[in-house]
Amino acid sequence: MAQAQQNPVSEAKYLEFFGLDRAPFARLFTPSQIFDSVQYSLLMSHLARATEKTDSLVVIRGSEGSGKTTLLNRYLSNLDDGVFFATIDDSCRTATDFYSTFLRQLGFRDIMGTLKELRRITTEFLVHRASVGDTVLLVIDNAHQIRPVVLDQLNWIAAARVDDRRVLSVVISGDSSIARIVESPALQELRFRSHVDFQIRVFTEAETAEYIRYRLDQAGNEHAVEINEKAQSLIYRFTGGYPGTINKLCDVLLRECCEQETRTVEQETVRTAASDLELLPHVFPLHGGRVRREADKSEERITERESSAMTPDEQHASNRKSEIAQLIEALTETRQALHESEEKRAAAIADLEKEQQALKIATTNADEARSKNQDLDFMNAQLEASVEELRADLETADKLGSELETLEKQLAEARIERQSLRSQVAGIPGLKQAIADRDACIAMLATDLADLATITSESDERAND
Repeated sequence: MAQAQQNPVSEAKYLEFFGLDRAPFARLFTPSQIFDSVQYSLLMSHLARATEKTDSLVVIRGSEGSGKTTLLNRYLSNLDDGVFFATIDDSCRTATDFYSTFLRQLGFRDIMGTLKELRRITTEFLVHRASVGDTVLLVIDNAHQIRPVVLDQLNWIAAARVDDRRVLSVVISGDSSIARIVESPALQELRFRSHVDFQIRVFTEAETAEYIRYRLDQAGNEHAVEINEKAQSLIYRFTGGYPGTINKLCDVLLRECCEQETRTVEQETVRTAASDLELLPHVFPLHGGRVRREADKSEERITERESSAMTPDEQHASNRKSEIAQLIEALTETRQALHESEEKRAAAIADLEKEQQALKIATTNADEARSKNQDLDFMNAQLEASVEELRADLETADKLGSELETLEKQLAEARIERQSLRSQVAGIPGLKQAIADRDACIAMLATDLADLATITSESDERAND
C-alpha cells in the first residue's frame, strides 16, 4: 500500500479501470451532489425557518470533516435570488473588513468609510429590508477561527429591530468550542427569539455504506467495486462515520484496487490503507435503534429550546453535561482504540525490524553499486579521453585525405599532359623529313627560277638585236 501511494496510478487509468466519469471521493464542486442523509434534511428545515423568519439564530456544531461547510454551501446555493444573505469567515481580520464584506455581498459597490459610517449604512439597509418584509441571513462559517474583534460586530449588526423583532437571522458554524463563544460575555446580547443548537452527528454504519454507494453512483458507476460486509464494517470503524475521513480512505482503497487490478475490497486492504493514513479505529457503544433514539432525543431538545428559552445558567449547565458525556464516551473509545492498537503496534515493530534488516541489505547493495558506479565513471573518463584522441586523429585524416585528392587530380592532369608531349615528340621525325623535302623543293624551284631568268635575259637581248 505504501508503495502504491508513492507511485499512484494515473487518474485516467484509475477512472477507466472502474468505469467512472470522475474521481468519486474528490471534493464536490456541485452542491446538488451532496448525500441526503436524515440529519441533512433536519438541518435544512432549521435553516429554512431561519431564512423565512427574522430574529433566528442557528448554531451548527460539528467536528472537522463532518461536512458543516459543505452542507451550508448546499443550502445557500439553492436559495432564491430574492433572498439576501452574506457569509463571513476567518478571512475577515478587522471590524471594517466585516462590514465591507457584508455590504459588498448584499449588492453594494465601492464601500468606503469609517467604522461608524459603515455601521450606520448597514443598520439602515437592514431596517429598510425588514420594512418591506425581506429577511437578511448572515452566515458565519468556521466561527471558532474568527477573531474576537470581528465576532464583536454581531452585537452591533443584530441590534437593529423593527416592531421589537430583530431584522437579521444568523447562522454560526464551527467546532464544539463555538458553544463557549456564543455564551461568552461579548455575545451576551445575542438572545434571539428562535435559537437552535444543532450538533452534526457522524454517519451510522448503514449511512456510511449508503454514502459510499451514492458517491460512486454520482461518479458514474455505483457497482465499481464490491465491498464485503466485514470490510464495510472496518471502513466505518476507521472513519468514525466522518464524511471527510471516508473520502480519504475510500480514495486510497480504490487506487490500491486499481494497482492490484481487482474490484473487490478486502479487510486486509482496508487495514493497510488505514495504517498508511494513520487512522485509529473508533468504538461505537450504541448500535441500531439506540443511535436513532439518541438522535430523536437531540431533536426533542432542540424543539424544546425553540419553544421556551433557557436561562444562561441552565444553558451553560446543559452544555457542560453534554460536553462531559461526550468526553467520557470519547475517553472510552480512545482506551478501547489504544488497546486494539497494541497488536498493531507489536506487528508494526516486527515489520520495522524486517524493514531495518532489508535496509541494511539494501545499504550494502547500494555501497557495492556505488563502488561499481565509480569504476564505471573512471572507465567512462578513459573512454572519453580515447574518443577525443580518435576525434583529433580523424580530423587529421580528413585533412590528409583532402590533400591526397588534390594530388591525385594533379597527377591525372600531369599524365594527360605527358601523353600529349609524347604524341608531339613522336611526330618530330616526320616534321624533319617534311622540312627536308620542302628545302629540296625550294632548291629545285630556285634553280628553275635562275634558269628562267637566264632564258628571259637572252630573249630580251635577241629582241633588242
